[in-house]
Amino acid sequence: MHLYYSCVTFYKTMKTQILIAFLLVLLSCKNEVKKESKETPLRVDSTEAKFASIYDQMESIESELEFETISQTLESTFKFGKPELKPVYKPLVANYYSLIDSNKVINFKSYLTFLIIEFDSPLNSKKEFAKIKAIAQESLNDKSVFKEYGGIFSKGGISFNQIDKWIIAHYLRCNMLAKDYETDKKFTTELEKLNFELDWLRSYCGWAKMEIK
Repeated sequence: MHLYYSCVTFYKTMKTQILIAFLLVLLSCKNEVKKESKETPLRVDSTEAKFASIYDQMESIESELEFETISQTLESTFKFGKPELKPVYKPLVANYYSLIDSNKVINFKSYLTFLIIEFDSPLNSKKEFAKIKAIAQESLNDKSVFKEYGGIFSKGGISFNQIDKWIIAHYLRCNMLAKDYETDKKFTTELEKLNFELDWLRSYCGWAKMEIK
C-alpha cells in the first residue's frame, strides 16, 4: 500500500512538472513572438533611415556644369559672339525674387536678351524652376495668373532652360520670324546634348501659346 501511494505521488509530481515545463515553453515562445514583433519596426525604421541618408547624399552632389560650357553653346547657337555677363536691372531682379528664393541664388547676370541665374546647387535650381513652371502650367487654364508675374513672363514671349545649377531665360519678341523661334528651340536641343538633366518651357507672343516639357 505504501508503494502504491508512493507511485501515485510520483505520478502526480511528474505530471505537475511536465505541465509547468509545458507552460514555461509556451510562455517562452509567446515572449519570442512579442520580441520579434517589437524588433520588426526597428528594422523598418533602420532601412528608412538608410535610404534617407542616401537621399541626403544625392542632394549634396555638387554641380558639374561650368558656365564656360553654357557660354560656348550660346555662342555656337546664336552667333552673337562670346557672352559678356552684366548686372541685371534691380526692378527685374525684384520681379524674379518675388517668386524664387534669392537666398539660393549666388549669381544673377544678363547677356543681351538672356538672363543667367546661377544657384547654389542643382537641387535648388530644380526646386526654384518648379515654381516658375507651376505658374506656366496654371496659365494653361487661366492666363490672368500672368498679371502678377508679368515681370517674369514677358508678354513678348520667353523661354526658360533649367540645367544643373543654372536657369537660362531668353526673351523672345512678337515680331520674331519662324527661323528665330527655331534657333531658340535649337538652343534647348544643344543643351540636351550636354548629357545633363534638362527642364524647359517656352511662351509665345501675347501668352497665346505655351510649350512645357
